[in-house]
Amino acid sequence: MFSRFISLIKAFFNSIMGRIEDPEMMLEQMQTELQQNLIQVRQAVAQAIATEKQLEQTLQKNKDQAATWQNRAALAVQQNNDDLARQALQRKQQYAAAAAELEKQLEQQRAATASLRQRLTELEAEVQKAYTKKQVLIARDKAAQATTKANEILSKTTASGAMSVMERMEQKVSEREARATAMQELSVDPLEKQFKNYEGQSDIEAELAALKGEASPPRIIVDQQKEPVLLEKKDPKAETVEAEEVKQVDKN
Repeated sequence: MFSRFISLIKAFFNSIMGRIEDPEMMLEQMQTELQQNLIQVRQAVAQAIATEKQLEQTLQKNKDQAATWQNRAALAVQQNNDDLARQALQRKQQYAAAAAELEKQLEQQRAATASLRQRLTELEAEVQKAYTKKQVLIARDKAAQATTKANEILSKTTASGAMSVMERMEQKVSEREARATAMQELSVDPLEKQFKNYEGQSDIEAELAALKGEASPPRIIVDQQKEPVLLEKKDPKAETVEAEEVKQVDKN
């Protein structure tokens, strides 16, 4: 009992391991992981593009502010207000410095975005290639499984085995037919069978005699004065009449 339980546990474990190593399952899992990676890279590219757009907008705002304060400084100079003009120029320099820093960040972000775009294109190609390869491998695996199953069935059901079964069944049918014939013969009364044989023989003898009578050759009666006369065999009454006529001829 314990050994049987151990055998069941081993069979269950082997079945689980076979499913884990199943090519179709592993390929589907790999495809799922690639799709998840592709989604993450797309999200990263989208975020990089959004960051690039924000930097561009912020850079433009700082440039606009720098230009605005430049104009205000010029207006303060026209009003002979040098102190106000200095403050405007300081504000303008702050925006200009921020714009210069944003220019650098924007260039770096554009390079990162381009790199991510390139990586996304490559990953999309890899995912498509992997999907095609997965479909081919799954088809090959199913074909191999079908071939293996067919070979197993063929190994169990060979032509010789089928013929052996047919020969045994033919012998069994012959035995049943012989048994049925024997039972039929045993069911017939022996005495009745003997009389039927006699009756059959008497019928045959009667038919044979009739055939001989029909096939008997005609008799030839020779008259010295007349040519030979061929007489066909007739029924007994006709033969009697003919015999009387021959006697009369002889007397004359």
